[in-house]
Amino acid sequence: MKRLKFEYRTDAVFDGPVTDHGFCLRCIPREDERQHLEWYTLDIYPETNIRIAPDVWKNTTTMGFIVKPHREFGFCVRGEVLVDLSRPRKLWNPIFKYPTEYTQTTPEMEHMVNILLKDSTGENPLSRALRLMNGLYAAFEYRQHVTGIWTTASEAFKLGCGVCQDYAHVLTAMCLYAGIPARYASGFMLGEGYTHAWAEVFSEGSWYGLDPTNNLMVDETYIKLAHGRHAADCSVVRGAFRGVVSETQKINVYVEELK
Repeated sequence: MKRLKFEYRTDAVFDGPVTDHGFCLRCIPREDERQHLEWYTLDIYPETNIRIAPDVWKNTTTMGFIVKPHREFGFCVRGEVLVDLSRPRKLWNPIFKYPTEYTQTTPEMEHMVNILLKDSTGENPLSRALRLMNGLYAAFEYRQHVTGIWTTASEAFKLGCGVCQDYAHVLTAMCLYAGIPARYASGFMLGEGYTHAWAEVFSEGSWYGLDPTNNLMVDETYIKLAHGRHAADCSVVRGAFRGVVSETQKINVYVEELK
């Protein structure tokens, strides 16, 4: 079990005023069998009334609406989380057996899965998923600014590169094709940087996190914000507003282990 202190800040600046700004955030860590949120504070600007409620996957969402004109929007969430991976996550939804528009495979992806899982008969789903992660890590390249938030697994696989969202989508798609229940997860890693994404697979009664971007199993130095079928289910910031503007955004995440 580890106790992790975190701070996550996003600041957006518009080059003109916007109004009627509705937003939905998934910036507060999940509460579940393996993760307990000890305490947190959430500051949002401009100040507005908010509603905090679980979504369909029991991720914590924060919703609000800003009527008055504004040129900046941001939030900062701080807190401490206890992570204990010795506790199994036994509950799961059968929908995580099926692909979505983001996690469809192509014949090329399926060919790679079949090669990687050759001679894996008798292995449990986690072992088979690890084979897929190792193979994807060897074949895929981390590269920014070539994919976007709507890039699908098949599109990223064709490019052969992408960011953590793409790695997670591709691994999820490959696992689903192989008959391994899988889902997409988002959150933080130990250290300083940005939000992160990985996949989770269901094996022998529990969920296991696999981080294909770093070719690692998720351990107690990760904090989970959300999980779902794909990235759109786990988006940290979604919203709409009135105004024809350009936006610049700064994101910073810091996670520290407390002894």
